[in-house]
Amino acid sequence: MEASVIMWNRLESSLRNENQLDNALRFEIRDALWMLTRQWQFGEFEGEDAGTAAFANITSEQSQVSGIGSSSGQMRSFDVTSVPFEKEIEHEAFLPDVATRLEMGRHFERILMKRLPAATASTVITQLRNSTRLQFTRDLPADDARITKFQLASYYSDQENLLLIDSLSSGKAIDGYLLIRAITSGNAASSFLSQSNDQVNKAGTEFVEWYNRVYGQQANGNSWHPQHMEYQPQLAFIDESGQPKVVAQEEYFGDGFEWHGFQAKPASNPPMPATNIADKRTANTSTVIPSGVRFRGMPSVRLWEMEDATVDFGDIKSSSTELNKMIFAEFGLVYGNDWLTAPVQFRGGNMCRINSIVVTDTFGQETHMQEITPDNDFAFFQTPLTKVSGSRWLFLANTSSFISEGPPVEKVTFMRDEMANMVWGVEEIVMSPYGGGRDGESLAKKTTEFVKSLSNQTVVPNNGAPAVEGWIYKAGTLMAENRIPFIAMSVADQSPAFSKRIVVLQRAAIPRVGDDFAPVRIRPRTTLLGHMGKNDARRPEPLFLFEEEVPRSGMALSLVWKRVRGLNGQTHTWLARKKSLGVGEIDGNFKFDFVTK
Repeated sequence: MEASVIMWNRLESSLRNENQLDNALRFEIRDALWMLTRQWQFGEFEGEDAGTAAFANITSEQSQVSGIGSSSGQMRSFDVTSVPFEKEIEHEAFLPDVATRLEMGRHFERILMKRLPAATASTVITQLRNSTRLQFTRDLPADDARITKFQLASYYSDQENLLLIDSLSSGKAIDGYLLIRAITSGNAASSFLSQSNDQVNKAGTEFVEWYNRVYGQQANGNSWHPQHMEYQPQLAFIDESGQPKVVAQEEYFGDGFEWHGFQAKPASNPPMPATNIADKRTANTSTVIPSGVRFRGMPSVRLWEMEDATVDFGDIKSSSTELNKMIFAEFGLVYGNDWLTAPVQFRGGNMCRINSIVVTDTFGQETHMQEITPDNDFAFFQTPLTKVSGSRWLFLANTSSFISEGPPVEKVTFMRDEMANMVWGVEEIVMSPYGGGRDGESLAKKTTEFVKSLSNQTVVPNNGAPAVEGWIYKAGTLMAENRIPFIAMSVADQSPAFSKRIVVLQRAAIPRVGDDFAPVRIRPRTTLLGHMGKNDARRPEPLFLFEEEVPRSGMALSLVWKRVRGLNGQTHTWLARKKSLGVGEIDGNFKFDFVTK
């Protein structure tokens, strides 16, 4: 058998140049009839006896918010174009630290140097620095007796603050805050000089304006509700009937003023007299061309259009009871292209509403759109408009998402003590004399050590005497001085401030105990708990707190600086409170009648 040679050849495509890829990337389909057939199968050739929306006539109205107040305060006039909502609602009066008071005095000196000749300004500044009413002082009793130091231990133990004040005393600088208080009390700036001076008085007026502008100090109050420890703003506007109406919001924690959450106040609970509410209503009629709704991941309208697959609707996992997920998927996949949008322009800071929408299609037929009214049935896609006097209004806040917020200058954490059946307000951050905040726990330890240094070790009648063996008898333990107690107090049920409650929490005081000293009450160091800058043991204003505001998880309250640029380009700065979740419960760990070494 003769041998045969078998040869195999494999045919492979080879590219001679890069242009041969163009035809492959085109995805060309030669059979146009097949494409038409597939479109017919998908129903793209089915038509309805309806036209496409050509244009829409929209009539609307808006009413500018011209009044602002709170649930416990007088309604006052408000101009949304000049002041942001956040500043008007949150602005807080503050006690400047030593560094801020120094900067305020320096700024007043700069104003004098600008308004007066150099020689005259130098003389005026020297007289102001030498005025005892404008000098930095410790503001403590003249005698440094042990009993005085014990009663004011929180001030004497704060050496950082005392040393800074001593370095500025004796005519070295002007206390700008004392000057502000004097001018706002009706005194002229030149009253501290040997003779009156109109230019100095004008400088004082400019100084007060600068202070109010830079530090956000306003004469009217904010919308803070002390018992609820939250803001409760109320906004007033003129409705379509020409009458003032009020919408209110509860549980605003200072974390961003939003458009939602406002509800109309019932007619049985009218607002404070709103005679100063201005009528700032405007009507508008516009004609716009509706356009199709487009959203991220929306399926393509045409059958053969490539989709970006940004959103995977098929990956939605929903059970038979999760109706909202199924409606969302059906809207995105089936009915997404059935919606049209028609833009309407409104100004921020206004209550607005749509009166009518008339859509004209390509056949000239007009369709009057009916308003969707909320009811008790399922309303997943309805907007929570505010219903006032039969009309539904939507509030558009002119808020900014670019509000700068500084670190807390004060912070108090409220924690429940279930064993003692009370609440503790722990001062975690206390205002620093150099600006900013500092640790409240370390300040409390310094005060405790200072009190121990004042104790007379030879006579200890109140706290027990040391035994020969080194044992010391203790009548009981005490909490740290940065912990302020809130105890339950019975109140009259007819008191309107307490909303017919029986029990509320009232700020109390724990005693400062030392050997051969009579106990004194420990006062708070933060303005959040009522500190008003008084360097004595006088009792501050009572502070009450509703019990439900401190859950078992606790509650934290901070004092922060905020800054934002308004609609008119002006920069606004103010001090505000901010409420957040706490860190849980606390155990006082009280012990009574024990001995220790």
